[in-house]
Amino acid sequence: MIDQDGNSTSIRVKSGMAPRTPRFISTRRAVHRKGVRVGAGWGATMVGEVERGHGTEGTRNELSGRVTGPVVQAGTIHQVVLPPPPRDELPVPRQLPPAVRDFAGRDRQLAELDELLATDSETRSPATVISALDGTAGVGKTALAVQWAHRVEHRFGDGTLYANLRGYGPSAPLDPNLVLTSFIHVFGVREDRIPAEPDAQVGLYRSLLAGRRVLILLDNASTSEQVRPLLPGAAGCLVLVTSRARLTGLVVAEAASQVTLDLFTADEAETLLRSILGPQRVDAEPEAVADLIGVCARLPLALRIAATRIATRPLIGIADVVADIVDDRSRLDVLSSDGDERSAVKSVFDWSYTQLPEERAHLFRRLGLHPGAEFGVTAAAVVAGIDETAAYRQLEALADAHLVEAIGGRRYRCHDLLHAYATHRAERDCTPEDRGEAATRLFTWYAWTAQAADRLVFPGLPTFDVTLEPVGYEVGLPDRPSALAWLNTEQMNLQEVQRVAHRQRAHDIVLALAGCARFLSLRERARWSARLGAETLGVQAARASRNRPAEAVLLGFRGDTFADLGRLDEAEADFERLLDLAGELGDAVRQRVAVVGLGQVRLLQHRHPEALHYYGRALLLARETGGGRPEAVVECNLSRINLRLGRYEPALAHAERELVLRRGSGDRVGEAYALCDVASAQQALDDHDSALESARRSIALYRELDGTGAFLALALETAASSLERRGELPAAAEYLAEASALLEDLADPRAGSLRTRARELAAADES
Repeated sequence: MIDQDGNSTSIRVKSGMAPRTPRFISTRRAVHRKGVRVGAGWGATMVGEVERGHGTEGTRNELSGRVTGPVVQAGTIHQVVLPPPPRDELPVPRQLPPAVRDFAGRDRQLAELDELLATDSETRSPATVISALDGTAGVGKTALAVQWAHRVEHRFGDGTLYANLRGYGPSAPLDPNLVLTSFIHVFGVREDRIPAEPDAQVGLYRSLLAGRRVLILLDNASTSEQVRPLLPGAAGCLVLVTSRARLTGLVVAEAASQVTLDLFTADEAETLLRSILGPQRVDAEPEAVADLIGVCARLPLALRIAATRIATRPLIGIADVVADIVDDRSRLDVLSSDGDERSAVKSVFDWSYTQLPEERAHLFRRLGLHPGAEFGVTAAAVVAGIDETAAYRQLEALADAHLVEAIGGRRYRCHDLLHAYATHRAERDCTPEDRGEAATRLFTWYAWTAQAADRLVFPGLPTFDVTLEPVGYEVGLPDRPSALAWLNTEQMNLQEVQRVAHRQRAHDIVLALAGCARFLSLRERARWSARLGAETLGVQAARASRNRPAEAVLLGFRGDTFADLGRLDEAEADFERLLDLAGELGDAVRQRVAVVGLGQVRLLQHRHPEALHYYGRALLLARETGGGRPEAVVECNLSRINLRLGRYEPALAHAERELVLRRGSGDRVGEAYALCDVASAQQALDDHDSALESARRSIALYRELDGTGAFLALALETAASSLERRGELPAAAEYLAEASALLEDLADPRAGSLRTRARELAAADES
């Protein structure tokens, strides 16, 4: 055998008994998966098998907000696709946004969409019905799609799904895997049960929808490739996609029908004006109405903004407004024009903007400096440099004028054409110094708040220090759940802020946001690419600013991310670079992280003797840097590696040392897990009396700790193994039955096999 230092050694075995690998070792390997969080509410916390540079160990319980301490993610990493919930237990989601109250026209297109349902009912095609609705910006694609979906959703008894794919706008298009996991989640599948691999996610999604009638509205798509993972695989569902582009790929490959939305007809435009202004004002000035329709080029967005503005000024004639718009067109050169529609947008936006009170116009143009189309009241206040009460009041007024859209929860969205126009107004009406000061204040606020949230989500776990001066406007984050909710809500904005800051060489902002991206390790795998991107920008910023300590920390973070994603060669390269850099810096803590990371890679490659060597080195470094929890993690890994190599006495020694360290650090969940490690080694040495005692102490501890059901099940199964060897079959069967019930609650596919084994033991005892 090879010890942790690579030396040859021998193993003593109890007299008359051959060493035996206990059954429960394979149990742990089957239950815990990299990237699939097991258990209800313990927040994807991990220790043991792999020490994580992201610092995700010891996070708080997701449900209670109470610290539950580290929990182990163990064993060989394989993807496990969990079964969907029973069909009769699936919720019925209704996700459509509200319909436009004064929707007008589009009778022909509504009839075309109605025909899809009629054709589907007549032909009973085995394929999903797909329709691609295309048209220029501002032509009313979303309004039409939402209006029709509300009209027919009663015919889809199993639900209505909606997603804005953000194909066009200031931020990057939405990753379809994020949408996919959110759709799976609304059908009652918890995030910890969603498989990690995109193909497995698609399979689960299509399994959930098979044989069901669900209407799916995919708004603002950029390409056919963005849409394809979100298509069901069988008949019964209908998918409606909106896009500015003609999604020819869907038409050709998926047999989608194509509906093109053009500008309003003159009659449709007049109908909209009547619904907003009222018939009396329209009938009183028919020529002015015709002129207004002309200057708006029959574009619905321009007509709606102009009409809403006119409706708020009942003493001003429509003809006067038309004259103002025409005058503004001649005076102002705003947006570059490549057609009548864009000219209409230019004219109406110019006119509407110049009619705003200065405080409202100030906020609107400052919103053009926000990197994303969606934002909260506090962010708007920060970029405008005003208090939140004033910001909320002005945003509501802008929403009334259809210059922004209220989306609930004190959050707003800006149409991408309006966002582009706001950006233009900021460039035209603000000095470079004012724009720079506002953007710096906004970016600093996002990064500073993200740091505060990160400290709540990962209490006591280290990262590197990037000192940012607070700019005021503190967000109320009283506890971990609220901090995590803020990070999740602002994820896209944090991502965009970091990208813009990277382009502007604002290295401190980039570094701070890179260090805060680790919250994505608690989310589904689809978000891990964003985590990797943030850490990569951070590494680049650290090198550009010659911040070598920050580079060292981020190399450890990114190495873990690469390992999570199965990109082991890149993980190894980062850990090797970290080891060299830590040596140059004389940083023993980073050296330990690097060595543990290299051991992690070897574990994932099933190269256990090499993993043993690295963890042996890590143990010495952990002791040199203060011991405690890091040393316990290394001892845990050494115990389990030795078990796999058949070195049971060293395994027991490491587990017992782990137990002492866990207790010394007040880590009760870690203590329970260490007791199970001790029991594992004792079972391997055929000391089942001691193993049973250790396992029962582990069980007793887990019963006192919320959110540890998966690990309680492991401890119960461990105890059952020793009970069976001692001939106590009824007690073993009772423990296995309880473990099965716990795993069944967690939708773990092993629950059935444990239940069967429990019945077999009970039957054997009766016979």
